[in-house]
Amino acid sequence: MKEKPIQETTSTYFNNILMKAIAPKSIEEIDPQMIKDFNNAIDDAFTDDSETVRIRLKYLIPYIIQNIDWVEYGIPLEAWQLKYYYQRDRFLKMTHLSYDEFMDHELLQQSIDELGLDPAPVFEFILFLSYYYGLRADLKYSSYEQLSKLKQALEGNNGEVSMDVVVNGKHFKFSNSNFIKTLFSNIDSDKLNYGAFSNNFEEGSSREKIRALDYYLIKTLLDFLPIKSERKKGKYTQSERNFSLCVLNYCGRLQGDEPEIICSQFNNATFDKLMRDFKEIDIPFAMELFL
Repeated sequence: MKEKPIQETTSTYFNNILMKAIAPKSIEEIDPQMIKDFNNAIDDAFTDDSETVRIRLKYLIPYIIQNIDWVEYGIPLEAWQLKYYYQRDRFLKMTHLSYDEFMDHELLQQSIDELGLDPAPVFEFILFLSYYYGLRADLKYSSYEQLSKLKQALEGNNGEVSMDVVVNGKHFKFSNSNFIKTLFSNIDSDKLNYGAFSNNFEEGSSREKIRALDYYLIKTLLDFLPIKSERKKGKYTQSERNFSLCVLNYCGRLQGDEPEIICSQFNNATFDKLMRDFKEIDIPFAMELFL
């Protein structure tokens, strides 16, 4: 299917109808009618391709349903979430993830089998999370954010404000505080709010620490995948640990080629520290664009 153009934009309304700090439910605990409605929407949208799409979205459906307040949302299920499938080629291109390499990762496939999961929908879940959490790592500030931060700084500054504008290598300096504040206060922020993100800024920290994104990825998978394992005293099983370390390895976040390296005692300790360092952090829904 040909990739459709997409523009990542902010949506205050969308972020407001996301469920906050949810306690993940198993697919058996979700209203069966919601799952049925979702699958019916897929059938209506994709007809001949619907079976392929349903397989790919198998583990994503419960995740999406649980993260959105559908009563508050108040519009049909097929409205936005099917965009995921339409943008799949874009996700593959931007994340550099390969389904063939995923299937060839023997240790990862072994861990998936041990957890009683199907490989294809696991790949789609990893791809989905990697793309959206990757936005948080790669994108720095949108134009809207830049202006908002500037306005805040100006409003909180009661002293003299100056501005240095460079045009064709020549500097033009303004020292009239009232003029500068008026200039920026008259810019229509709402129009900027519909603009695309920019990753061209030379300064500014990344949107999140990479380790936090590793945690988001692994914890989301462990929470929402229908894993068949019994944790003793809440501790992750070795199969879950192996799966997590293999996912990080597959995504290029953990080096090594051999099982004894990937799932070494050292990397098990790395997993424990990752889960411990960020355990108090609420994980945002992947599609939230973090403004």
